[in-house]
Amino acid sequence: MYLQFSLFAAISLSNGVSVAAVAPTSSPSISSIPSSQPSETPSTQPSSIPSAQPSSMPSESPSSQPSSMPSESPSSIPSSMPSETPSSMPSESPSSQPSSMPSENPSSMPSESPSSQPSSMPSSMPSCTPTESPTPPEETFLFYPDWSNGGDGCLNDGNEPDYMAVNPGAYMSSTLDKCCTTYFGWNYHGCMGLLDDTCARELWYPDWEGENVGCLRDGEEPYYMTANSMAYLFSSRADCCSEHYEWNYDDCVGAAATTSGLYYPDWTSGDNICKNDGKAPDYMVKNPSYWLHATLTPCCEANFAWNLEECTGTTETLTSGLYFPDWDGTNTGCLNDGTQPDYMSKNPDMWMHATLAECCDENYSWDLSTCLGGAAATGTSKWFMDYVANKCVQDCVGASPCGGLAESWDLLYDSQSSCCDERNWWNADCDA
Repeated sequence: MYLQFSLFAAISLSNGVSVAAVAPTSSPSISSIPSSQPSETPSTQPSSIPSAQPSSMPSESPSSQPSSMPSESPSSIPSSMPSETPSSMPSESPSSQPSSMPSENPSSMPSESPSSQPSSMPSSMPSCTPTESPTPPEETFLFYPDWSNGGDGCLNDGNEPDYMAVNPGAYMSSTLDKCCTTYFGWNYHGCMGLLDDTCARELWYPDWEGENVGCLRDGEEPYYMTANSMAYLFSSRADCCSEHYEWNYDDCVGAAATTSGLYYPDWTSGDNICKNDGKAPDYMVKNPSYWLHATLTPCCEANFAWNLEECTGTTETLTSGLYFPDWDGTNTGCLNDGTQPDYMSKNPDMWMHATLAECCDENYSWDLSTCLGGAAATGTSKWFMDYVANKCVQDCVGASPCGGLAESWDLLYDSQSSCCDERNWWNADCDA
């Protein structure tokens, strides 16, 4: 049987109605009402003309790495060379003028509190070996005596023993000078770092082949000394001098020039005076600020106050004509003949007086008339309180203001006003 195919074929439906089957058009119409049954396999090629009205319901699965903090004002011209390792904590106040010469090796730990004013007077004697761990500026320590084995000075490194730390007022000082003076007076210069060995970079040796009066550190020591350094070489000039030139220690350490002509207390001869003959003991030479004096009087006052006149050589001048109690004689009055005992001459302020009346008042008030002798007939011309007259009168015989001779128990005053102020202050007519 011959069958002829055509574009139209009869299709039999279940109800018996025949409908012609039609192929899809190549020019579909644009419907204003989209299909209620969209295609299950949409096109893999999106439209080259996207919709001018995008969906109001964006995708539920956006990009897997969107920005967590998008810029509120993104750059219109992004950097052509962005940083490979951007800072995790950018500066809140970046400099408006970056350095034209940035450091090649910037610090990994910059100071949290850098100084705004560098020192205008840097030290002229910096440390020979600066510390690798400098003390933080907020930590300031007091000076304490280093009594540990080998210690011979004061430190302020904060490592003082516990008993010093809990009682700083007894052991610690705010200055190196006070600490050295208090605890290392015998080695003051060494403690203060004033000797030449403070920053010893060369070792000292005895100059036996030269002038043989001191130690040198010129590196020219004999070979046998270099070969036996423990016996002949010293890091401290003072140690070298002490070991080999004890007889010339002052000159050896260079201290003699600074102490020449200064006065020191001579406690060995028994004279109890100050001298400046250059024979001060070593411990005084090593601590001149404490023991030595530029002039005689300060030395005598500091060390021989009880023998001041003899020490200064002014005994005869100071006591000439002064009155003293005659306790070694009749013991009834005062004399001024210069025969006073030595202890009175050495302390005239305590024992001697400018006038007879003062001496008698001080030492013989119980028998004033006998002490005054001929002077008693006329009185002392001083003032005393007359309780009968209710006013202060003068110690003399005659018309007012004389009130007769004072009794031994009457207190005498140099003026009427001082007598009234002390004895009759309530009476306005006391000095009338």
